Amino acid sequence: MENMSDTERPIRVLSLGAGVQSTTLLYMMIAGEVEPADHVIFADTGWEPKAVYEHLDRLRVLIEEAGMEFHLVSKGNIRNDFFDGTSHFASMPLHIRNGEGKKAMARRQCTSEYKLTPIKKKTREIAGLVPRARSTKNLVTMIIGISWDESQRMKDPFFPWITNEYPLVDRRLTRQDCIDWSLANGYERPPRSACVGCPFKNAEEWRYLKTQPEEWADAVEFDEALRSHHIVGKRFNGEAYLHSSMKPLTEVDLRTETEMGIITLFDQECEGMCGL
Repeated sequence: MENMSDTERPIRVLSLGAGVQSTTLLYMMIAGEVEPADHVIFADTGWEPKAVYEHLDRLRVLIEEAGMEFHLVSKGNIRNDFFDGTSHFASMPLHIRNGEGKKAMARRQCTSEYKLTPIKKKTREIAGLVPRARSTKNLVTMIIGISWDESQRMKDPFFPWITNEYPLVDRRLTRQDCIDWSLANGYERPPRSACVGCPFKNAEEWRYLKTQPEEWADAVEFDEALRSHHIVGKRFNGEAYLHSSMKPLTEVDLRTETEMGIITLFDQECEGMCGL
């Protein structure tokens, strides 16, 4: 593909994570509420949950029916690469406890290497830029599904030939607004897009993972290997864990406060005694 002429508009590219926000953004394009993309790119880490891959298959049909071109890109399998001593591995934001008992978090490189870099490479190809070529023209509008409540994540593009667009932020739509929009328009609630063993999972997400036997077993195996694998165990000055409690996943108490019998002030009815 050759670079566009001065009279053409920038190529519109949707960065699709297949999670709540970017999925809703795609639905809004199909509904005509947001100007559609010309190309849609999904970066596969190789360790996405089964629900995400199934959801992506459904989205791919909608994308092609809408006349947008779909691209699946990948740097490799992040899980397998992590244990391969012959290849470079991207650091994950693991929870680390050093020999003195102090807690820290490992540097996060996985998003950059397994998501952003493959997307940038494909975007250059779509824009018609050969390796090491540069341009000062606005060749691409990158459409990103960051919602209003996450607007602090907005960033300037890395290259002058890309302009970032944030339609959800422009419309002040939160993540919950995206869920509500999808349900109101006849779609299922989109899944959360994150690797099976992502250390950023909250309690609810860990609980859900435990209901998925294969994926839970996969995460448990990975978590245990962080401390026992002959290659991985030597990478950290201390012990690494997937869960913020610094415990093996099999030992983490994932019950809700209600299940643990914890009653908070807000669980009790007011008896009119506080004078407020």
